[in-house]
Amino acid sequence: MIVKNFTTVDYINLSPNSTIRETIAAFLHYRVDIGCITQNKKLVGIVHKHSIHRALLQDFSMNDSIQPLINESVITIHKEQHLTKAREVMIAGNVSQAVVLDDNGEIYGIMSKSDLVTSHMTALEDTLNRMRSLIENLQDAVISVDPNLKITTFNETALSLLGLNKNTLLGTTIDRVLPPFKKWLIETLKTGEIQEAKRIWYRELTVIASFIPIREFNQVSGAMVVLRDVTSYESIANELETTNRLKKILDSALELAYDGVVVTDNNGCITMSNHGFLDFFQIEKQTDILGLPITEVAPQIPSHHSIDLNKKIDGELININDKNCIVAQMPIHQNGQKLGAIFKIIFRQLDAWKDMLLHMEQLENEISYYRGELIRISKENDPFAHVISNNDAMEKFKQEAAIAAKSFSTILITGESGTGKELIAEGIHTASGREGAFIKVNCAAIPEELLESEFFGYVEGAFTGAKKGGKPGKFELAHNGTLFLDEIGDMPLALQVKLLRVLQEQEFERVGATKTTKVDVRIISATNKDLAALVKEGKFREDLFYRIHVIHLRIPSLRERLDDIPLLCKHFIKKINLKTNKELISVSPEVIQVFQNYQWPGNIRQLENVLERAYHFCQKTQIEVNHLPVELIEESKNESIMRPIEATNDEEGLQINRQHSINQTEKEVIIQALLQCEGNRTKAAKVLGVSRTTLYQKIKKYNIKEELNYKTASF
Repeated sequence: MIVKNFTTVDYINLSPNSTIRETIAAFLHYRVDIGCITQNKKLVGIVHKHSIHRALLQDFSMNDSIQPLINESVITIHKEQHLTKAREVMIAGNVSQAVVLDDNGEIYGIMSKSDLVTSHMTALEDTLNRMRSLIENLQDAVISVDPNLKITTFNETALSLLGLNKNTLLGTTIDRVLPPFKKWLIETLKTGEIQEAKRIWYRELTVIASFIPIREFNQVSGAMVVLRDVTSYESIANELETTNRLKKILDSALELAYDGVVVTDNNGCITMSNHGFLDFFQIEKQTDILGLPITEVAPQIPSHHSIDLNKKIDGELININDKNCIVAQMPIHQNGQKLGAIFKIIFRQLDAWKDMLLHMEQLENEISYYRGELIRISKENDPFAHVISNNDAMEKFKQEAAIAAKSFSTILITGESGTGKELIAEGIHTASGREGAFIKVNCAAIPEELLESEFFGYVEGAFTGAKKGGKPGKFELAHNGTLFLDEIGDMPLALQVKLLRVLQEQEFERVGATKTTKVDVRIISATNKDLAALVKEGKFREDLFYRIHVIHLRIPSLRERLDDIPLLCKHFIKKINLKTNKELISVSPEVIQVFQNYQWPGNIRQLENVLERAYHFCQKTQIEVNHLPVELIEESKNESIMRPIEATNDEEGLQINRQHSINQTEKEVIIQALLQCEGNRTKAAKVLGVSRTTLYQKIKKYNIKEELNYKTASF
């Protein structure tokens, strides 16, 4: 990993004759701490914003030259240097930023401590993904458990071999799904020793199992079982006369099943391999080949095709050490970034495994490619593409959200339950271009006593049961990114005080810590409550309200965008079709009419649930009215009765006047009914022949305000 891949190339370029005014303007524009001084494209020195501050305090003029403030002793690194060397140079120079130069000695960019941190995180993620790829490509089934025997990880081979459902597997105790393995896992956790070669019968399978302890900080934190299916060999074993012959056959079967697997980094250097690969190339230890180019360790592979780590090879028949082998290569990608490549060398049981290998490689690559392309294209072209709408008000809202995303201010998203506030927040984060993660916190779902540790994390020993080594909080996880506070209206007052401090100071202390942690986090809040009313009631701090209320975005409810219903129906039907084998085409026009007569108190979420319910009751290719819930149909009829008939006169002015007259009449009827029933809305709804929900919505629509004892009513 080299410097140029993690360098900030957008830097300030000034001349020795630049003024303090020009320098300050550049600092404000680029939002950085230093500026580079060049002459004839060559680095002369740097000027730090703190030098400008000191100069102004010493009565320098804004029009004075920055010449006296230039620091000519600059720590520089080369753009092709390895990151480890760059880190050593910066530590030796005791600087947090260094100027990066190219081959011509010209400025390439600026390397900061945050850039170094990013590079180290990339290297860690690179290693983890190679390990995952290696495990997934093993022919053995792998399942791991925690100290409570709850399943924590598994690979696809385990699902296929044991016939398990991955959707319900995580968190399930091992004795519920795989009881024969419980005894040996307990023994492994207890002794911390490997339990090898246990023959276990499970359903109609016979497997050879090895139980391996998992250690963290020299403590056993779990156990792993590695399984190999030997069912096909059991029928042979039953015909053998002695245990010795059975052992030989099983040992031979295990040896024949091993394939060679090796993983390389982006430069083609080996990072890990399995025993099958070592045995095949007659290598004693894995450490003998780590870091070496694969072209040096296995020169026979590139003799038939030049190694291109971006290339996928489904399978090629080549000769290695006078043996015919099938070599397959698959690039390793994550989030569109190339991590390296994995090679598989099949040299035994070719006839049995060739077709399976080709099929698996094709499926794995296609899924990875199309998923990555879909995510990349949708996010690059439109960060709000997942918000389905063609309504004018909604489109205006998305435009406002896109503008707000480019700002650095806090954002408050309000709207009724089910309108998609979280989707909008995620789109704002994507459009903002912030490099950090999008972290979500539901303030209503976390117990009050855990909120502080969830937000700010804790140090080791902060309280009874605290995790060894401590735990980072949501603010640390969202550093350089976005923290989404959903249902913020339910946040306790005690935590509101601490949240306000973090927003103001951009720093906090972990629970039990003595030192302060600084973060750069953008806050997006969301609620379906009236925060202003909560402030008046003393349930929400006024200063926090104004702090999170810098930019306010209100999501229109579904009843305000009824023209979106046909488009939303089409989207949800397509989504449901992907989950089932049934192919539904559309909903009938009559269903659309019912939907557009309904008020949708649950908004988009309710619409999706209604469609999913109707989908299961529909035996045709189109959802009809009889597939809908009865209560929704009745409510829709009531709404239709209360809704005035639209004018059909072609003259626009007459149509508006008629509509206004109808609305005025309907409003007066509602007021009279409320007065007659002395404010009892249930009785008033019966008098009007509509549901109580419909009456509430009409009162809100016409802004009817109730006075004492309902002796008067106004709007």
